[in-house]
Amino acid sequence: MIIGVVWLLMVLLLSSFSTPKDKKQTPLIQNQIIYKETTYLERIDNFSLQEFNAKSQLSHFIKAKSYFSFKNSPALLIEPEVTLYNEKGLKNYVINSKRAHYTDSGEIKFKYEVVIQSNNRLKYKINTEELLVSIKTNDLISKKPVTYLGENVKIISQGIHMRAKDDTIKLTDYTKINQSKGRKHYYSNNKTTYLSKKNEIYASDVNVDRQEQVIQLLGNVKIAQGSGSKINTKNLTIDQSNGLEVYRTKEKIHYQSNIADIHAFGMNYDVIKQKIKLTGGVVGRYE
Repeated sequence: MIIGVVWLLMVLLLSSFSTPKDKKQTPLIQNQIIYKETTYLERIDNFSLQEFNAKSQLSHFIKAKSYFSFKNSPALLIEPEVTLYNEKGLKNYVINSKRAHYTDSGEIKFKYEVVIQSNNRLKYKINTEELLVSIKTNDLISKKPVTYLGENVKIISQGIHMRAKDDTIKLTDYTKINQSKGRKHYYSNNKTTYLSKKNEIYASDVNVDRQEQVIQLLGNVKIAQGSGSKINTKNLTIDQSNGLEVYRTKEKIHYQSNIADIHAFGMNYDVIKQKIKLTGGVVGRYE
């Protein structure tokens, strides 16, 4: 009787796994795409796994609809949900997608559409070829092109780094921001191009405060007007409050056009009215 009970338990457990002999299994279907990964070594439905750090604290909780392992490829998770915990045992992020790879080193690589719920209750949506969860820091990193979809904003960049410790997002390399009526704060320490209907502005850094409707273009700034004129300065503030578009700075100004070459200290440029006021030590040469 004892042997019979043990055998029954073994059969029930093995029924949730495939064997290497299962060569004619139903292909895996994800987003209407049929994958060739049909010769999996092992399958586990309703998969779950807890991972702990060196201090025996829960660091990751992984669950998925299905888990598939392969001979020479990372394991595949279907409809995974990964919860990341900080050192105090509180949730940092809860991450969902339709597909992810689980490597032998314990890293998780989410694929394509990824939804991230942070500890401050904000929800982020990211589309990328690969989003890696760092097992050491809980940071989320991608060096592939990324489309970030936040509340009232769409940002396209060449990579992303989400720091779990302080819940900040760094978008790397070339970045394009499409902003609607959101109230957000963005900044970059990389070269920036600001585009408006009248001008193109090139700067070293940018700081965008959508709540105050102010953009700060920092470092060396070059304004290329539609008329062909150029303005070189530093640390330009763009005031967009109350429907305005006004450029202000107290730094040195070098204004150049087809007929004028002007140096000054300070500028107030009303883009809508197309009026430029140069202040302080104005010296001009006209042709």
